[in-house]
Amino acid sequence: MLDKLIGTTAAAFHVAPETLDADTDFRRIGIWDSFAALALVYGIEDAFGVLIGYGALHEAKTLGELAALIEHTLKHRP
Repeated sequence: MLDKLIGTTAAAFHVAPETLDADTDFRRIGIWDSFAALALVYGIEDAFGVLIGYGALHEAKTLGELAALIEHTLKHRP
């Protein structure tokens, strides 16, 4: 889960995946604005098949927390 999210995040922000880990605050990668948020949201939807809203992006602070949120969403979807 985390490795896939790291790859997705790296692609969305155009950075090397090896520069990211579970403790990375994804809002501090490059420029964090509405376009970056959209790139990450759509990247997550493409990679995992779930839509994570902007509220969820504000709940999670790190990639590890975001991975846990995605996993929770996958387990509890209707």
